[in-house]
Amino acid sequence: MAHLAGILCLVGTLIIDEEAIYDPRSPNDRLLLGMKGTMSEMELSVFRQRSVEAMRQKARRGDLHLTVAVGYVKTDDARVEKDPNQRVQESILLVFRKFAELHTVRQVLLWFRQENVLVPSVIQGRGKRPIEWKAPVYHTLHHILTNPVYAGSYAYAYGRRATRVMIKDGRKRVTRDTLRRNSGLGGFDPRPS
Repeated sequence: MAHLAGILCLVGTLIIDEEAIYDPRSPNDRLLLGMKGTMSEMELSVFRQRSVEAMRQKARRGDLHLTVAVGYVKTDDARVEKDPNQRVQESILLVFRKFAELHTVRQVLLWFRQENVLVPSVIQGRGKRPIEWKAPVYHTLHHILTNPVYAGSYAYAYGRRATRVMIKDGRKRVTRDTLRRNSGLGGFDPRPS
């Protein structure tokens, strides 16, 4: 704000809001503008903290579902239930059956590719999430097999990313980690209703 006020001083521009007219060349007006800016930043910080804390509370209760795994849908009352589409349910179940039989994600992927079996994928966006059928990729199968929702668990973790830079053997090394500060774990019945 100080830089902007300095530019406005040079060109002689006035600042107008719903309460007053400010002349950035006047020290009193600059002080008021600075204080208003500081208060606005503080209000935004408080709003941000409150919204983050509300999300954490919702996560602790097991009610925070930012996205829902393929094979599940959000109901109108914000509950998570199995997708009523039988083909979607059977496809997810087939991934688990093949993994139990073949024991590796890679072998499951190769089998799905060899047999030309498609898996459901959710098209992200607002409103109803349409299902798109695609040839599987490793990441998709791995996500299905390791996502706790398919075991009937709710897991949520939040944290911040940390980047460390160090010199090792005369070369710069950058490592990035997600620091988990807190997490929520709960359960629900994954069986069809």
